Amino acid sequence: MLSCLVALLGASIFLAVSPSDAEGHRAVNYWGADYKSCGSFETSYHTHVYAKGIKCRLAVRLQKEYWNAPARFKVIVNGGSGAEGYTRLRRFPGWICRSGSGGGSCAKGKRVSAYSN
Repeated sequence: MLSCLVALLGASIFLAVSPSDAEGHRAVNYWGADYKSCGSFETSYHTHVYAKGIKCRLAVRLQKEYWNAPARFKVIVNGGSGAEGYTRLRRFPGWICRSGSGGGSCAKGKRVSAYSN
């Protein structure tokens, strides 16, 4: 009984001090210190957005376009995923989006909108 109480107390302390977003999911920046966290949104996954060299508003718009736009607003090249595949967004000319296991990014030069899910 005492060990259960100690375990429960330890878990509640961990939950109280662990960083998380508004929905209660653990938000970890896997992209690195030069990327700022821009929040998250729901798609088929809980998608966290990060930005480098752009404002968060644009980073989130790019990722929502990549995840939610109808197919007619995208140009998929070589299947869209994998080593040679990528997606272009018609409403954001010049941006190239690539995806991998658990994350990906849309980039235009050194500007990046990244996600993890």
